[in-house]
Amino acid sequence: MSVSTSSSAIPSLGKPELEYLAEEQMKAFARFDGKDDANFKVWKFAAYFLRKKVSFEWLSNDGCILGLSSFVDGTNIPVYDPEADTVRRRELEGDTILLSKDMEHPFVSLSKPRFTLMHECAHHLLHTGYYRHKAATGSGKQVAYSIQKDKDEAFSLSQQPWTDEDRLEWQANYFASALLMPESRVMWALQKYRLYKDYLQRVNTPCSELLAFRELVRGLAAAFRVSPRMAEIRLQALEIERLPDLRPQRVDPWEDFFNLPKKKRMTKEEREWERVELSWERAREREMEREARRRYVR
Repeated sequence: MSVSTSSSAIPSLGKPELEYLAEEQMKAFARFDGKDDANFKVWKFAAYFLRKKVSFEWLSNDGCILGLSSFVDGTNIPVYDPEADTVRRRELEGDTILLSKDMEHPFVSLSKPRFTLMHECAHHLLHTGYYRHKAATGSGKQVAYSIQKDKDEAFSLSQQPWTDEDRLEWQANYFASALLMPESRVMWALQKYRLYKDYLQRVNTPCSELLAFRELVRGLAAAFRVSPRMAEIRLQALEIERLPDLRPQRVDPWEDFFNLPKKKRMTKEEREWERVELSWERAREREMEREARRRYVR
């Protein structure tokens, strides 16, 4: 798959290009697999179709590193040894994908390793040239990491200007979601499982539009074996039309009692007078306290 690159060797790809490339990749995989299945095996896609070496490894002691990709032979990475509770070095070949052993746990949702593996496949499909260029010039890291961030950290990072790494991760995330849920398959699933039709029927009956949309998201997530959050993001990216809430607005009988008029904002002079009055009141209270103490002592 050929992609255009900028001067920094980052592919110049936006949403339309990534959507097209994802459709073509999944059509090619369907011919390879012999079937067009929304619930396809991501391991088969990575290991047999893309011919990547995929395995599980302890990548961190707290599970914050979900996966990583190596693009050059002899890449040396740190891995965690839980028995010795220490870090050791491991040498990787090129075209290698490692997933965290935490995701082998039976209680981990299957959607998490599926998306992480496709995220790493997206790096190999889009960014192999970028990372090999960095390795050859020694000007940057040679490994693509998939790191789990908490909400506060993700929000703080979203307020900062984008770096090259941010662009790479955005492309990998968007491309992974498009590979797992190509637009043509999403439209097919919405029609086959009557998901959008049921959504329309729920909204046109006395039902909350938000609840109806959540049912649509859950049905689509189950069909593609992804998380509801990813299914919702994918629907937003495809600009699937949402209806307004058609329920009649209920009048609150207590609204007039509790919605008191807002206090008029004071001017600077009014605030100064209020401060002076409060200081007078405090001074008067202190004087009264001193007078009461003198009378009590007598």
